[in-house]
Amino acid sequence: MLIALLLAAATVAPAQSDDPRTRLKKAVRSHVQEGLTKAGLVGEVTQIQLPARSADLQPGSTLEPLRAFVPDRAAGRYLIPMEIRPPEGRPFKVYVSVATVAVVEGWTTRFAVKRGAALEPEQFYRKTVRVTSHEADYVQEAALPEQYQLTTSMKPGQLLRHHHIEPVPAVKAGEQVTIYFKSDTITLVSPGKARRKGRIGEVIPVVATATGKRFFGRLISPGVVVVE
Repeated sequence: MLIALLLAAATVAPAQSDDPRTRLKKAVRSHVQEGLTKAGLVGEVTQIQLPARSADLQPGSTLEPLRAFVPDRAAGRYLIPMEIRPPEGRPFKVYVSVATVAVVEGWTTRFAVKRGAALEPEQFYRKTVRVTSHEADYVQEAALPEQYQLTTSMKPGQLLRHHHIEPVPAVKAGEQVTIYFKSDTITLVSPGKARRKGRIGEVIPVVATATGKRFFGRLISPGVVVVE
């Protein structure tokens, strides 16, 4: 009985491997993977949908892609044009629908982290995941960006994306600053307060403590604002 089953499996396997629709799927999968590799992208084919006309494929037909596949992203949906050349009759064209996902190695939270928390290595670990779109949105650097904080609270296991982080401000709203008023001939110094947070190089609103007057100045270092 076991020998009979093995013989039956042996007779079925070649027929399945030579099935024209199976060959078409393999050809398309290989074509897409080659294109991803050439584009320097890491992705996987997750779905191949053959058109209705592929049912007309004859055994012995040859399959050729009509143009190079050069994707701009690893995750997406694509129509792959293929030319079918049957042993008899004229060649014809079919479009095969392919879905791919990106393979991303990014930073994942170990536990819940609150908004505004600075990025610390002990809070995250590297993890390989498959994402369906916008793989460039994920933070995939070899090390966590330094001097960055979270713009939102994150749950355990959540993958870090670029819109989740921002540079830590050099000054926060309401913090004490030193204001330098500069002109062509003199420089005045006054204590003041920042009216909103800012990073080095940004122009922020400040208020002079002594007079209560408001100005706009450039933040040149932590706690130092220049008004010209």
